[in-house]
Order: sequence, then structure tokens, then C-alpha cells
Amino acid sequence: PAAPAHAAGKGWELDALSVRAAHAISRGEGVTVAVIDSGIRTDHPVLDGRASEGPDFLGDNDQKESWYGAHGTAMSSSVLDVAPKAKVLGLRATRDLGDPDFQTWEESVANPKPGAPRPVRDAIRYATDHGAQVISLSLGSNNPFEPYRPDEARAIQYALSKGVVVIASLGNEGADENYVSYPAAYPGVIAVAASTPSGGRADFSSVHTYADVAAPGVDIWAASIRSEGRQSTEGTSPAGALTAGVAALIVAKYPKLAPRQVADILQSTASHPDRHDPKTGYGVVNAAKALRAAGKVKAQPYVLPVNAEGAGGHFGPGDDGTPRRVGQPIDVVVLVVAVVLGLVALGMILGGVLLVRGGRRACRRSPGPLAAGTPPPQW
Repeated sequence: PAAPAHAAGKGWELDALSVRAAHAISRGEGVTVAVIDSGIRTDHPVLDGRASEGPDFLGDNDQKESWYGAHGTAMSSSVLDVAPKAKVLGLRATRDLGDPDFQTWEESVANPKPGAPRPVRDAIRYATDHGAQVISLSLGSNNPFEPYRPDEARAIQYALSKGVVVIASLGNEGADENYVSYPAAYPGVIAVAASTPSGGRADFSSVHTYADVAAPGVDIWAASIRSEGRQSTEGTSPAGALTAGVAALIVAKYPKLAPRQVADILQSTASHPDRHDPKTGYGVVNAAKALRAAGKVKAQPYVLPVNAEGAGGHFGPGDDGTPRRVGQPIDVVVLVVAVVLGLVALGMILGGVLLVRGGRRACRRSPGPLAAGTPPPQW
């Protein structure tokens, strides 16, 4: 069961992550965190000149609108709360709820926009090529028909191969349909669940086996574009952004660690490292423990070779026997619906065939016209 989502005081998330103790070791100096989100207000006082903005991968020009950058600005503040000496690079790849062009997934299915770009893919590649050491993705799909996108998966693998740590929020569907969410479900991504002050799962946080760790996700005191201050927010979005800040602390102090090593360190120093569960992964992140553990790890190459000729390299522990092409498993909801509809259709076809055959037999059994003078049959 989910833990109750209750307040523990403004800024409780930093204590829960042991951030103040971690700052004795690292404050994120020299690290750039790419916040791929809804854009950011770079002039917001909470960001204090530590954020810049790159291209708008939605191709719009609405930075001056009142609703612009609400979510991205809040996420940027959470990153910088944990890593105050880091820099944020904002890249717009999704829309805020206040955006008049925002679409729910139902609306996008009913009225798809022609020639839609691939903003997440393009933003990931841009961040990788423009100096980001950590990518924060507080976004994701929330419906069973959102596809696995091979181009996004390749963009993530490209980032990992360049030493970029990629972190994504697990999803907020835990109290509803609990859909699989990308990019959190892509291989190599550190997927973050939302926790409460008690350390348990927030009731909205999705539950999946690909959850890696958890971080505070309720009553998070983040920047608000409605004022020059902050407001309370919740979700796996801030949990992912806070974890990206912890990753920035690690990368700043130990820049040669491979992304998979950063992931292993976060997991092995979380609140229950010897027990994985789909609700909170290996538990709540501990920034101070992670930094101390990172100092004992010998850096490895970003990409390890595969023991198959011509196979290249991959993100992982070596040759694990995985086929070069792996089919994406279909979502359970989609499978059930497809099976039910298929059985209904099969029943209708069989029923139609039986009716036709029955009609033909009736025709063959019907007596033809009687010849003149032939007495009628006696029944």
C-alpha cells in the first residue's frame, strides 16, 4: 500500500536526501544539467542566474506568454536546490497544462497534428552535443497506446555512450491505470519513483519493475512562475529532478564515472539496497552516502564491448546474451482488449459461416416442383 502523502515542513526533501551533508563533498561545480521540459523562466529569482535556455524543439515562439515554462522552471529549481553550483540548460520539448496548444492523449489521437516533430529525441541529442553531463526528463507517456520509439531509445543510448547520465520520472499513474511510461522505461535510464516523508511510495507514483530508486515527491517547495517565490508541488516529476541534482553532485566530484556506475551507486546507497521492489526500486536516494561510495569506485569506460564480432558496444555489464534485435512486449491492457475483440470477431465469422452452410443445406433438402399427376407426399 502507498504511504500517506503528508507535509513535513518546507524543504523537507533536502533533509530526506541528506543534501546538506553531501554539500561538504560536492555542490555540483562545473556540471550542466539539461532540463528537457516545458521551457524555463531564466530570469526567475529562485534560479538566480544559474539557468540558460536552448532551442525550442516544439518550434514555437511563445516565451513571453504568462503560462510559459511553469513546469520546467519548477523542475530547474529542484535540480539547483540539490546542486547549487551546477548550471541548468533548459530545452523545451513538452507543453504546460496552461498552453492553449496542450493536448491530452485522447485529443492527440482524435486530432493528431500533421508532421509532428520528435522533440524529446532531438533535445536529448542536442543536450549531449552541447556539454550536458546529466539529462533530467520529468515527462513521460501516460496511456497504453503511446509507442516505444526506437529513435528516442537510440538518442538515449547515444547520450549514455558519451558519458551523460539520463534520469526520468517514473510516472503518476499508480492510483489509476499504471501505464508503462517512456522515457523512464527505456534501457539505461534511471527511473525515479515518488516517496513521502515516511520513505514509502506516494499514492500516485506508478509501480513498475523498471523503477530504480525513489526521491521525495510530495509537498516539494519549488519555483512558481505566478510569483517570484515558490509553491508546493508534487509528482514523480520533482522526484526525478531532485535525483538529477544528486547525480550532478556525483559527476562534479567524479567526472570519469560511467553512467551505469552512477546508477549502481545511487541504487547501492539507497534506503533498502538489498531489496528491490516495483514501488520504490532500491529505496530513497541518499546523496551523502552516494558521494562517499563513489569515491571508492574505479571509473570504467562509458561503453563496454560485446563479445560478438561487429556488434559494437552497449550500455550494460558486457555480453549478456541479449539478441541484437529485441521485440518490444505489448502492454497488458492492449493485449487483453485485442484478444477480446479478436474473439468477438472470430465468433461473428464462425456464426456467419454456420448460417450460410445451414442455408445451403436447407436449399438442398427442399423438394423440387412436383411433376404433373404425381400425388403429394404423405407426411
